[in-house]
Amino acid sequence: MSNKLYYIYIDTKILGAVKQLLSYFQSDVFNPNACISVYVKYYKENSEVISEMFDENGIRYKFIKKYTDISFEDGKVVFYLFNAQSNCRMVAFRNVSHVFITHGESNKKSSVKPITRIYDHVVTSGQVGIDRYLKAGLFTESDIENNRVIRLGSTFVGQNNYFYEKESRTLLYAPTWEGGVPDENFSSISKGIHKLLLKTIEDKGIKKLVIQTHPNLGHRDKNYKKSLKLLLSKFVKHKFSVLLVKNKISVKDKVQAFYCGFKYISSIKETSVSHAITDISAMEVQLLVKNIPTTVLANKEDYKDLVIPRKMNDYYSNTMVFLDKKDNNSICFYTSESIISYVESYQENSLKNLTLSKRVEWLCDYVNKEKLVQTKLRENI
Repeated sequence: MSNKLYYIYIDTKILGAVKQLLSYFQSDVFNPNACISVYVKYYKENSEVISEMFDENGIRYKFIKKYTDISFEDGKVVFYLFNAQSNCRMVAFRNVSHVFITHGESNKKSSVKPITRIYDHVVTSGQVGIDRYLKAGLFTESDIENNRVIRLGSTFVGQNNYFYEKESRTLLYAPTWEGGVPDENFSSISKGIHKLLLKTIEDKGIKKLVIQTHPNLGHRDKNYKKSLKLLLSKFVKHKFSVLLVKNKISVKDKVQAFYCGFKYISSIKETSVSHAITDISAMEVQLLVKNIPTTVLANKEDYKDLVIPRKMNDYYSNTMVFLDKKDNNSICFYTSESIISYVESYQENSLKNLTLSKRVEWLCDYVNKEKLVQTKLRENI
């Protein structure tokens, strides 16, 4: 097999989305040697910063200003992390296979957008994704039988550096961002979360609070960054140990944090936690696969609009905390034993024991074999 296997296409003005792509290279899901090039839709306002980001990480890339800038080698694979209108034009190149890997597994509305049908294959972490697509009507049982949806376990759920340690008495709070549009907003950070966190800290004997926000927080609505500052100030007033996760921490950051009464912690530092609280987001599955006791927050009215598979819905009925419900006395943390095999499974059992980058190599090979199978089937019709 050639070591030049795939392209990646990204169309976004959000730098946080580019950072999410880079995290796949940093965690060795994607390999710079196997990636022929990252094709980046050109936007003048962020092209210089994006160039620096890719150059620093030794990743080949090319900005796309017009479609004649695109040239794909026959038989290769193009990966997509994010849905964008321009993706519809990209999939018209039929000399390659187009695979939507997403940028995490979650029950957000964005997980069941109709545009998902344009790709040759879609990757999911397990049966939960298949059932979600079937319930949403995006794919049929025939599509599933023809391997349009491929289970690849923890490969693309995203990585973090947390691990479970009961004695750490550290609580992780990981709110999601406010979404690209108001209808996709599942962030808890502006919904009076302070009291709920404080009660959890008291109930569980928590000694430290680690806050990791979604990298896009405040992109659409800058008030969400104000909500973060307000939350920090409230815990500082309680004289509580608060750590805020950040990718790059400057001397200036450290000085400002010192005078504000909290500390920054690097996202690459391994951190033990005893409990975690998050929103409906990809972080939920990241924590599940690490077996960290977790609870998920949501508004009941927003939850009703989501496409949740029955088995997951039953699970949430015992574990989820609804922020708009007035009788929440305390949070019940759950571990993954009862749901993990539903959330994480593999197209082939041997995949679980492969490294992340080897799984991606397997995926490229699998997709090309499936293309040959489908081509032969069409020729016989």
